[in-house]
Amino acid sequence: MITLSSQQADALLRSNPTGALHLVGIGGCGMSGLAHLLLDLGHRVSGSDLVANEETRQLSARGATIHLGHAPAHVASAKTALVVFSSAIRADNPELQEATRLGVPLARRAVVLASLVHRQTPVCVAGMHGKTTTASLLAYSLQNLRATLSYAVGAVVPQLRRHARYSTDSSPKSLFIVEADESDGTLREFHPEAAIILNVDEEHLDYFGNLDAICGEFQQFASQARGPLLFCADDSRLAELLADHANALSYGFHPLAAYRAKLKPAGSGLRGSIFEVWHGGSCLGEFRTQLFGSKNVSNATAVIGLLHKFGFAPAEIARAIAGFGGAARRQQVLLADSRFQVIEDYGHHPAEVEATLAALKAFAPGRLLVAFQPHRYTRTQRLLPKFARCFKQADRLWITEIYAANEPAIDGVNGAHLAAAIREQGQSAEFVASLTALSDAIKRELRAGDVVLFLGAGDITRAAQQFSAELKEVRVTDWPNASPLKRPFVLTSRSRNARRYVSEDQLTSSSNPRPSQTSRRFSTGAAGKTCPLPCWAAVQIFWCATAAYGAWSFA
Repeated sequence: MITLSSQQADALLRSNPTGALHLVGIGGCGMSGLAHLLLDLGHRVSGSDLVANEETRQLSARGATIHLGHAPAHVASAKTALVVFSSAIRADNPELQEATRLGVPLARRAVVLASLVHRQTPVCVAGMHGKTTTASLLAYSLQNLRATLSYAVGAVVPQLRRHARYSTDSSPKSLFIVEADESDGTLREFHPEAAIILNVDEEHLDYFGNLDAICGEFQQFASQARGPLLFCADDSRLAELLADHANALSYGFHPLAAYRAKLKPAGSGLRGSIFEVWHGGSCLGEFRTQLFGSKNVSNATAVIGLLHKFGFAPAEIARAIAGFGGAARRQQVLLADSRFQVIEDYGHHPAEVEATLAALKAFAPGRLLVAFQPHRYTRTQRLLPKFARCFKQADRLWITEIYAANEPAIDGVNGAHLAAAIREQGQSAEFVASLTALSDAIKRELRAGDVVLFLGAGDITRAAQQFSAELKEVRVTDWPNASPLKRPFVLTSRSRNARRYVSEDQLTSSSNPRPSQTSRRFSTGAAGKTCPLPCWAAVQIFWCATAAYGAWSFA
C-alpha cells in the first residue's frame, strides 16, 4: 500500500482547495479533529466508522457525510481526491482496498495533519503522558492572550468548544498548537518552530519494540525543532537525551531547571494549585491553576515557560492559565452528590493508573472502587508485571476483558489473565467479562461514601456514563445496603438559615455556598442519625479536589 508524504498531501490539497476527502475511522478523536480542520478550510468531507458518537454527530451537523460501517461503496460515492486513514485502520480494510483499486491516493492521518500544521507556525506538545492536558492548556492560554492560532488536541475540551480549529487567518505567522502523537512513528512528520516534550516511557511497544527505539524517535523529533525546546528536567531519561540540545530549556521541580516550579505552602489540593515559577535567579510570579497535583503543576510550568519565551509578560500568563478546567475523560467527575462520586479517566498505562489512584485515594472520604478496561493485547502482554502492581490503592478492583483497538487477539492474553496476575501480588481482583455485568457487580458492592473510578481508553466510557445516569435515578432511601452505618448521606436543614444549606444538587456545582460550621449535619437516612461536620467536610473536600479534574492528569 503506497501512501503520500506530507509534502505530496499538501500539494494535492492546495491544488484542489474545495475538493472531496474521505476519512476512514472518522469517529476517533484524532480523525474527527482532522475532519474539523478540513471543513474549516472549505473541503467537502465524508467518512466512515463502526459506530456513531458525539464527534460524528458534530461533523454531520457541519455538513460532513458520515457512513456507519466500512464498505467499498463509501469511497466510490464520495468521488474523493484523497482517502485518509488512522493507525487504527488495518491494511485489509475494504475502503482502503477500494481506494487502491480505483487509484485514489492514500495518506495517513498524521501526514495530512502535518501538511496543514506546516502552513502556519507549528508548536508541538509531545510525550507519553500529559499531551492532551498540556496542549489544551497552551491553546486555551493563547486564546485568552488574543493570539492568532489554530489547534488540534486529542480530546474534547469544553472551554475550546471544538478540539480542533483552523484559523481563518492564513498568515504563516499564525501559531498552530498540535498534540503530536508518537504511537505509530509519525512524530518525525513534524518540524516545530517550538516544542514541549513532557516525558518518555515504555509505551507503544507494539510499534517500537523497546525503549531505545522510543528514545531515538524523540531525539529525531527534537533535532527537527527550530526554536525553543522545553523538556521536563524531572524525567532523568529525557534530561539525558536533550540536555545538550542547542535550543533546549528545562522546566520542572528540579533545582537546576531553567523554569523551576515551587509549590506554595499548602498550595496543592482542594480547588487547584498555587505555585511560583523561577527563571534566571528571579521569581516570575505566582500562578494558579484549577488543576492540582505535581504533574499538572509541572505541565503548567512548561506552558508558562513557552509563553514567556514567546514574549508574554508573567502577569498576562498568570491570568491566561488560571481558568483552565481540563479535558474530557481526564479525571472527569460524572457524579458527585451526598452519596457517591463517580469519576472517569483515560489512563491505560501502569504509570497513569498508579498516579491516578494515588491522587484520588488521598482525598477519598470512603473506599476507592476501581473498574479497569485493559487497552490492547500487546500493551497488556508487554507491561503485565507493571499492571499487576499498579492497583495497590484500590479497595475493590474489577478487570474487564481487553479492548482490542483493532488488534488481533494473543493466545493467553486476556482480562482474566491480568486479574490472576494481580491476585498473585496479594491483591483481590475480580474479572468481569462484560461491561453490563461490570455495572451490576459494582452496584452490589456500592455503599455511601464510595468513590467509583472507571479507567481505560476504550468503550468503558459508555459503561461509566450509563452507571452514573442510573445512580442519578436512584432515590437515596432506595439504595441497597441501607443499614444505619451504610445508608447514603442526606443533607438536612436544622437551622433557620436554611437557604444557605448545601443540597445534593448544589454539591454538583462549583459555586457551593459555605455552610455554617455549627449547624450543618448529615442524616444517614431513615434511621435519622446524624454525623458531625467532619463527615460533611470529607465529602466536600474530596468533591472540590476531583471537580478540578484531578491531580496527575495524564493524556
